[in-house]
Amino acid sequence: MAQWERDERLARAFLELADTLKDGFYLVDFLHVLTDHMIALLDVSAIGVVMIDAQGRLVDVTASTHTAHQLEEAQIEFDEGPCKDSCARHEQVGPVDLSEPASVVRWPRFTKAARKAGFGGVAALPLRLREEVIGAVNVLHVRADGLHPAALRLGQALADAATIGILHQRLSHDQAERVGQLQTALNSRIVIEQAKGALGARLNIPPDTAFERLRAHARSNRMSLTKLCQQVIEGRVAIETFGAPPGRHHP
Repeated sequence: MAQWERDERLARAFLELADTLKDGFYLVDFLHVLTDHMIALLDVSAIGVVMIDAQGRLVDVTASTHTAHQLEEAQIEFDEGPCKDSCARHEQVGPVDLSEPASVVRWPRFTKAARKAGFGGVAALPLRLREEVIGAVNVLHVRADGLHPAALRLGQALADAATIGILHQRLSHDQAERVGQLQTALNSRIVIEQAKGALGARLNIPPDTAFERLRAHARSNRMSLTKLCQQVIEGRVAIETFGAPPGRHHP
């Protein structure tokens, strides 16, 4: 990415992360904006986002890839990992070299799962505003030395901007709507997973490819990913819109 492209992308990232009072705000879509910008600007392999629910539990909200999504679910199931530590400590965790014995001692099951998924390094950035932490961002790289301090500082700035945007949006709603926001996000995640599965099965493509095609279509048509996935499930969008199955060509 050329420097002018990077500068333009950076400006657009902070502008979009501040724009949370528009009509039709969807938390999952907003967090996909965050993960897209982080992937592009931090030069990392994958991003995952977990948030804290009303009972203080971590919930997996979104991820940039199917593999990262599975790892986020494993982290919550194992009750160990960088995001859990980041939320508890209100601070950045890592970067951690997952090949080092210390990471195995610290997070034995998470480390094994992350390495099996092909990741060599991980860090977690809190979604925080002063003393309030609403979740954390998992930053993953296939190389153990791929997470640079400058990139993580930028990542924290983006995470801080996203947190301010989310909290600002919450303040404009009553308490019941605030509690419901995360549940709506989890419902959206289910819709996205269903659409991803349907698209993958119909086109005979991997989940990550299906996910990327859905996101690309939503971006290019300036529409909500959640709404697009709902339309796919309901059959209101032709599967062929997203390409032909491998080995089949359009006339």
